[in-house]
Amino acid sequence: MNDLFIDNAQNQYSLAYLLWIIAHEHPELISSAHVNHIFNSISGTSTHSVNILFQVLSCVANCQPHFFDAHRAQLLRVVTEEQNILAFICLQQYLIASVIVGDEQTANENLTLLIDLLKDNGTSNDIRTRIFYACQLIGLRYKQALTARRNDFIAFDSNTTCRMLLDFIDGAKMTEENQAAIELAQSEMGQIEKRVIKTEYQVQQVTQVVQQQELNVSTMIQLETFSLSLSFSVGNQHLCSS
Repeated sequence: MNDLFIDNAQNQYSLAYLLWIIAHEHPELISSAHVNHIFNSISGTSTHSVNILFQVLSCVANCQPHFFDAHRAQLLRVVTEEQNILAFICLQQYLIASVIVGDEQTANENLTLLIDLLKDNGTSNDIRTRIFYACQLIGLRYKQALTARRNDFIAFDSNTTCRMLLDFIDGAKMTEENQAAIELAQSEMGQIEKRVIKTEYQVQQVTQVVQQQELNVSTMIQLETFSLSLSFSVGNQHLCSS
C-alpha cells in the first residue's frame, strides 16, 4: 500500500487501478487501515490516481460504511472545495449504506448533511442533482424523515430531479418515467443492502481464516520449540550419562 503513494504518477495510477480491481471484486479484503492510509495520503497523489482511489473507496463505502465515520469531514471538504463528482459518489455511498445499517436518527443526520451541502452556493448543479437522488434513496427507507425536510427542497423545484423528489414526498401521481426512476432507486437500495450483508459475512469468513492460520502458525512454533527443547534435553542426558 505504501508504494501507491511514491512520487511517480505512472506508478500511482497503475497501482490505484489494481487496487480498484481488488476492491470492486472483493471489498471485504480492504481493511479500515487501508482506508485510513488512503485518506491520509490522498492529498499528495496525482489527480488521475485520486479519481480511481475515490472509486476504490466507493466500493468499500457501500459495504463497510463504518470505516468512513472518521473521514466524513475530510470527504465532505473534498466535495465542497473541489466539487469532485467521484468524491461525492463516495460520500453518497457511505451515507446511504450507513442509513441501511443504522436507524432513523442516522437518516436525519445524513439528510441534514446533504441539505446543508445542497444550500451551499458553491455546490455545482451536477452535485445538486445527485443530492436530490441521494435524499430520495434515504426516503425510500425513512420517508417520514424525508417528508419533515420538504420545505428545504422547494427553492430548487426548477430542477427536474428535485421536482420528482417533491412528488415522491407528496405521494403525487407519477408519470411512467418517474415511476421507473423510483423502481430503479428501490433496486439500488436493495443492491446496496445485499452488498452490506454479503460483505459482513465475507469479513467474518476472512477473519476466521486469518485466525485459523495464526493458530496453525502458533501451533507449529510451539511444536518446533517443544521438539528443540526435547532434543536439547536428550542431548544433555547423553552427555551426563557419558
